[in-house]
Amino acid sequence: MRRYPWAALSWLHESEVDAWCYTGGMENYPRLIQRMASERPLLGNSSETLRKVRDPFRLAHLAKEHGFLFPETRRSLAASSGDRWLVKPFRSAGGLQIRRCRDEPFVGQHAYVQREMEGTPMSLAVLSTSRQWTIMGVSQLLVGTKYGAPGEFIFAGAITTSLEEMGCGDELKEIIAAIHNDANLVGLWGVDFLLADRPIVLEVNPRWTATMPLYERVDDASLMSYHMAACREQTLIERSVKSMRVSGVAILYSAREFILDEARLAQLSNVFDLSREASLAKPEIADIPVLGTRIEVGHPICSVYADGGTSHEVEQRLQERIARTCAVLGQDVSWGRERHFPE
Repeated sequence: MRRYPWAALSWLHESEVDAWCYTGGMENYPRLIQRMASERPLLGNSSETLRKVRDPFRLAHLAKEHGFLFPETRRSLAASSGDRWLVKPFRSAGGLQIRRCRDEPFVGQHAYVQREMEGTPMSLAVLSTSRQWTIMGVSQLLVGTKYGAPGEFIFAGAITTSLEEMGCGDELKEIIAAIHNDANLVGLWGVDFLLADRPIVLEVNPRWTATMPLYERVDDASLMSYHMAACREQTLIERSVKSMRVSGVAILYSAREFILDEARLAQLSNVFDLSREASLAKPEIADIPVLGTRIEVGHPICSVYADGGTSHEVEQRLQERIARTCAVLGQDVSWGRERHFPE
């Protein structure tokens, strides 16, 4: 959609949909969400809720009030303290535009600074009504140039795991309860955190996240029906986890500019057998650009999925499928090692 996200309002006005929901960074535009919600019923979190959970200073206060960990957050740094700090934009998604603070006392009104913390990046998926909530799943995030992303903090994929493996399930549940009660979140939403001695909350994603399809693959169920029931009927559908399967996704970013032509698209279709019905229900590759799309350096090309019995097995399959896709598209394979994009 051109002029995204602003064109969404006119699209909604001209459409015949009964209701709508948002994803992909639109939570950064609460005024737009409010205008669209007045046009058609919103299945998701209101602009008021967005302003609460997307405010890092409010989250910092909530953490202090309830005793969970959140990085020290400031509007600026008066002087270098010798510690490592990150500059984060107020409007961001997927780790875009996050950078290290380089002895700069002021970062402007559109960003803030946050103390860098050590830990494994993780994501938690939650389903809630206004009265109750349940954890849908947890994943380890694949972040940065090691996994082919064009930046140190950019999202590059995820692999599911379990609360039992992490050993901090009780504290995470207390954190979810505090956030839910404060902001009245509904439907599907997520929390990004660092797994250290204790979980360190980083941000709340008040909408469908990039890890949600992984829990659909694990459960063999559509999560959108869960989301709709939670928003419309204030009902949590009982889940039925059918296996101990692990699922993963990897985002392939372009290291060189190219156009997706008919020959490359046909090769992708042959390699991944896209004509099979099973490839639609549980694809190995998804988010393929429209024919003729010009993919610039550092931009995402597509998503690759894999399932298996262990996280190691899933990571190997993701790496293999990334390599097959790169061979078709003439891209460098950089999974598992540092990747440097041209300036």
